[in-house]
Amino acid sequence: MSRHATTETDSALEQSAAFVRFDSAGRLMEANGEFLTLPSVVSGQSGQQDVLCEYLERFAAINQDEIGGSARDRLRIVEMWKRHGGVPIEARTRDGQWRLLSVSPAGDGGALFLSINHGARRRRLNLAQLLAENIPLPMWVNRIDTGEVLYSNPASNRLYDVRPDAQENRSIAEFFPDRDDSIEMLRRLELKGSIENYPVKTKSDTGKEILVRGCASVLDHDGLKLVVNAVQDLTDRTELEEDTHKARDMLRDAIESLSEGFALYDEDGRLVMFNTRYREMNHAVEDLLEPGLDWEILMRETARRGVYADAIGREDEWISARIENGIEYIQDYELKHTDGTYYAVSVHPTKLGGFVVTRTDITARKQAEIAERDGDLLIRQVLEASPAPVVMARVGDGEILYRNPAAIELFGKRENATEYYCSIDDRADYITTLLADGRVDDYKLTLINRDGEEFPAATYGRIADYKGEEVVVTTTIDLTGQNEAEALIRKVLEACPVPVQMTNAETGRLLFRSPETTALFGPVEMAGEYYVNPQDRDEYLDILRKTGSIYEHKIQLTNAKKEPFWGSISARLIEFRGEQVVVSNTRDLTDELALQEELTSQRELLFQNEKMSALGELLAGVAHELNNPLSIVVGHSLMLREEAHEPETIKRIEKISGAAERCAKIVKTFLAMARQQPAKMENTDVNAVITTAVDVAGYGKKDEGLEIVCDLSQNMPEIVADADQITQVIINLIINAEQAILAAGEGNRISVATGSGKTGDTVEITVTDNGPGIPKNIIARIFEPFFTTKDVGDGTGIGLAFCHRIIHSHGGHIWADPDFRGGSRFVISLPAGAPGTDEDTAAGDSARSRAGVRALVVDDEVEVAELIAEILKKEGFRVTLAHSGDEAVERLGEERYDLLLSDLNMPSLDGRGLYETIRDRHPYLIDKTAFITGDTMGAASQSLLRESQRPHLEKPVSPAELRELVYGILNSEKVDG
Repeated sequence: MSRHATTETDSALEQSAAFVRFDSAGRLMEANGEFLTLPSVVSGQSGQQDVLCEYLERFAAINQDEIGGSARDRLRIVEMWKRHGGVPIEARTRDGQWRLLSVSPAGDGGALFLSINHGARRRRLNLAQLLAENIPLPMWVNRIDTGEVLYSNPASNRLYDVRPDAQENRSIAEFFPDRDDSIEMLRRLELKGSIENYPVKTKSDTGKEILVRGCASVLDHDGLKLVVNAVQDLTDRTELEEDTHKARDMLRDAIESLSEGFALYDEDGRLVMFNTRYREMNHAVEDLLEPGLDWEILMRETARRGVYADAIGREDEWISARIENGIEYIQDYELKHTDGTYYAVSVHPTKLGGFVVTRTDITARKQAEIAERDGDLLIRQVLEASPAPVVMARVGDGEILYRNPAAIELFGKRENATEYYCSIDDRADYITTLLADGRVDDYKLTLINRDGEEFPAATYGRIADYKGEEVVVTTTIDLTGQNEAEALIRKVLEACPVPVQMTNAETGRLLFRSPETTALFGPVEMAGEYYVNPQDRDEYLDILRKTGSIYEHKIQLTNAKKEPFWGSISARLIEFRGEQVVVSNTRDLTDELALQEELTSQRELLFQNEKMSALGELLAGVAHELNNPLSIVVGHSLMLREEAHEPETIKRIEKISGAAERCAKIVKTFLAMARQQPAKMENTDVNAVITTAVDVAGYGKKDEGLEIVCDLSQNMPEIVADADQITQVIINLIINAEQAILAAGEGNRISVATGSGKTGDTVEITVTDNGPGIPKNIIARIFEPFFTTKDVGDGTGIGLAFCHRIIHSHGGHIWADPDFRGGSRFVISLPAGAPGTDEDTAAGDSARSRAGVRALVVDDEVEVAELIAEILKKEGFRVTLAHSGDEAVERLGEERYDLLLSDLNMPSLDGRGLYETIRDRHPYLIDKTAFITGDTMGAASQSLLRESQRPHLEKPVSPAELRELVYGILNSEKVDG
């Protein structure tokens, strides 16, 4: 039909249209045609919904779907009609007429509803629809603006798995897995108006991706821009192409994976393709190997570069022979390269006129052949030179086919192997055993040598095939010397001073044991009797089977007296006569473990001493810093006490003095802990010390329900000790026990006892209580400095550390008994001392009456120096002060002195420098010199005091101590004079 005719028909259709118009409020404004026959229109009072519902009562189907007769169905169609956006709805009346229902906006904001007679046009469209419905190409029509799919033919629905109930309200975007593809296609359509052969990836409603090549064009229809699409499914073609590419890739991969070199040449002799192995086998010319290379050029270049050994020196002849012969079938032609490699080359002509070359590396095979040839010669040379007799004889009759010189030396030139055996039965047994497995090892029997003498032997045989005959190859070992050696070894093992045994691993039966083993374990027959716990042997064997050997395996065993002891086993697992055998030796660890326990104890003691030494250094530093100010407080308080007379003043002085003395006592305790030796060693009655300590510590304890008792042995030897320090140790131990009992609310008794040590040359003191005891997990730490189990503020952790240091400085030991139950027990062991005589060092009265003595006091601490001067002045001394060593030297140069008291640690010239100056320039004053210092722990101070042998006082100094020191020096001067 021409376009002109189509336009006339469309005009006729438009003339048969009926319409009804409503304003923006839905009121009826105008109607014509079929709408004028509606009662609702005739009345003029009905609204939009009533008019449209009444008109729809005449229709039976909408868009091919049957509609019901209910008001709800008509309301649903009205809503569809109102919002269809100008796209006609195809409707069929009950008498079979066709209408197109559409809506468009009116100028006043209302809506114009149209009903167009569609019967004639629909008949003309039936043929086009028939063609569209049955065309095999998938087709669809969609709006270009919204993408709404207006129509899709069955081929399209099948391709995209569109269900009948999903054919409406679809969008073109649903066809594309990638939205960018949809946008790009629409962009091209808007630019060009059509596209052809456009490959694009689409998807079905089930999500399956489909590759298609599409054609599309844009057309205008009733003022709408529509896109008509037709596509061709490329899935099968793509899969075919992919299969083809895959097949080619597989072929290339297969060729590449060949262990042989492969190359294909075309009918013109040019290289088409080759694999990596071909390139590697032609590495000398690999720079030429590219597709298109001429075969003749390759041959010439390999000859020129000296690739082939048989072409060297005859390159032209070799090339001519290759070219003249042309390309013909060749199978496994061997080529030797000059680098020593061998290749088997095969050439296979192809049906298209080309040829295939394959190369196989046969270097290893050729080298093996060469090695085999050389090996045969070598084996014969080895056999001839072998010191082991080797004989090859036929199995059946024993005829000798080969024997080496060693065999001739052993057996002579006998022609038959049966002559080697003492009886025909011996050979028969040997051959029978050999035929069972084809081999035999270490087969023991007696043979006859060349002189006709019998000898023990071990044979090793193999069945072999030689020139179609079954032969036996036998090597013989003369065991004469070995048996003698084994007898010697057995004697050595029996004389071995360590327990050695051989045991069957499975049964535990003893195969051999040395006399030492019998002495250790007794005459037992089974190794299982060695073990206290039989399961220990099973665990030990499991380890041995896994590792093959074991070294110093510690285990508890039973000796010959059936007493348990700890032993150490070292063993190897060996094969002996077809059985697993354990060869082992055992060490008794009793003495070693005792020694280790003693070493552990000594290490712990050393560790404790090291910690105490570190504590000592700390305490010495603290004491030194406190000594000078404490000297001033203590000295002045004591002097005030001597001078005061008013009770209230005396009371206050006593409080100051008590606090100062308490501080001084703490400092002296620190120093006692710090120094390596006690301050004052003298013969001491142990029982008297303990009695004093118990009296002091027990004062007032009866009111607390505590009982402190003494159990003192009589006739105890004296000890050489500092009585005050030992007393302080006992008091500390008693106080610790009291505090533990009161804190736990458990126990009421503390006992202090004395007795002699086990060796008789020591004295033991025990402090025992029935309190809560010491937990095992902390007993090893109780002597550590600053370790305490008391609450913060209740304990310093210094008490037991002090006790440990004091006892150790006396050459003794202190420990907490770990095995004591029902409380705690501390043991002190001190060396007993021989009785001695004390020198009478009492100062004479005449010394105290001496006045006018000139004394030089040297101390960089001004207040300490002034205190010492004040004490001496009260005794009638004339005192000069020097606040440094240099100043003291000046004073000595100006005047002669009867007494010199000096500090040790001073800036510039210290105590040592001053002493050396006195020794060199004023030797008369050496015996009149003494030191007063707060640092007796420093290395320099100890060295000077040890070398000078001069008396000294530790700060803080009391007036009484100072007077005793001074008069001691003056009395000594008087006696000497």
